Amino acid sequence: MRAALALAVLAAGLLPVPAVAQQAGTTPGARATVARLNEAILSLMQGAAGREPARARLQRFLPVMLDTFDLEAALRVAAAPYFDQSAEPEKRQALDAFARRSAAQYVDRFDSYDGQRLEIVGERPAPRGMLLVDTDLVRAGKTPVRLSYLLRLEGDRWRILDVLAKGTVSQLATQRSEFQNTLRGGGLAALTRDLNSNADRILGGA
Repeated sequence: MRAALALAVLAAGLLPVPAVAQQAGTTPGARATVARLNEAILSLMQGAAGREPARARLQRFLPVMLDTFDLEAALRVAAAPYFDQSAEPEKRQALDAFARRSAAQYVDRFDSYDGQRLEIVGERPAPRGMLLVDTDLVRAGKTPVRLSYLLRLEGDRWRILDVLAKGTVSQLATQRSEFQNTLRGGGLAALTRDLNSNADRILGGA
């Protein structure tokens, strides 16, 4: 799905409008958030090359994901309107499962290392006071893969709301589409079960 779809979801009012940040020049806080995630991704790749077990890589990566991503805001969009209509304990269980499944997907996707590096190459203003930070996954002898991170300002911190693969394919829009059948069939509790089961499959039953 295209970036426009995810931004349209946000523009529809599912999330509050964050404070508008200065867009002139660069935004060090946003870049620092993306740089920390990039370092953790490279560590995942290097750990996989060193045959570190998937569960150990997940345990190292999950705290970074929780710190750099605004997972609650992302799940509020991806699971709308069911997330906001649910009780607080059910929301917390769903958020824990969403975080675990999301981290497991990174463990699965970044599972080899052959000298790759991640380079922040620029930033752009996005709708509703948000910011896009572009990163290239550089591979020897191959065309770089573009990852664009959509960040929103939460208090005084920039956190990642969405990832656009190849600069256009929205992770958040894909998740929203993926979750809808489960949510319609069994609500947030069913989604929680599915997310945990999916994480277990990715991790080989861990």
